Amino acid sequence: MTVLSNPRHPLVVTAYRDARALYGDHLVEGRPALAHSAAVAAALVRHVPDASAELAAAALLHDLPEFAPAGVDAKAFLAGRYGEETAHVVLALAGEHQALDQPDPPIETGDYPVLLLSTVDKAVAFASNIRRAEQTGDAGAYFAAKTALVGLLDYFRRYHQAGIGLLPVSLTDEYGHVIAQVDTALAAHRARHATPVGGASAPFAANSGRGW
Repeated sequence: MTVLSNPRHPLVVTAYRDARALYGDHLVEGRPALAHSAAVAAALVRHVPDASAELAAAALLHDLPEFAPAGVDAKAFLAGRYGEETAHVVLALAGEHQALDQPDPPIETGDYPVLLLSTVDKAVAFASNIRRAEQTGDAGAYFAAKTALVGLLDYFRRYHQAGIGLLPVSLTDEYGHVIAQVDTALAAHRARHATPVGGASAPFAANSGRGW
């Protein structure tokens, strides 16, 4: 039994309803933001079956600071409705997302709930990208075109390494596997499109933002 099992914890029920109401038509990795957040919550309890209702609520609402309608104070809303733990984790993840615009995003490992949920979020997002890439019939070209993701791959690899020994093995294994799949697809693409001797190839250009 987890906090997502029926009958679901009341805090989780409320978080799902709030996410559905506040995310609107926003998308994450090509699918509704609510579907992405629900997948993150499901992955959380798969790797950590005894995850608290507060952390599951944070999973469901982790994109709220980015997608909340104008006039909604995400910090006050989360703290008042879900408590300080949920608010802290959600706002920390929002800070991580914003830091991806910086040249060398920091990686903090001292806050376990944040490290845990952030890693789950990344693993789910990578898995979603891989499914979409496979549907195109050319996964390498799909990823090569996602210059923001390509530019951040080293950061994502370092984030994976930072969690080893701290997070559940099932989670770090899953996260490492999806990163490796992207690396493999890109390597195959680059091999197919290698520049002939004497030519020059343009480097992948990284662009910023959540849309990696």
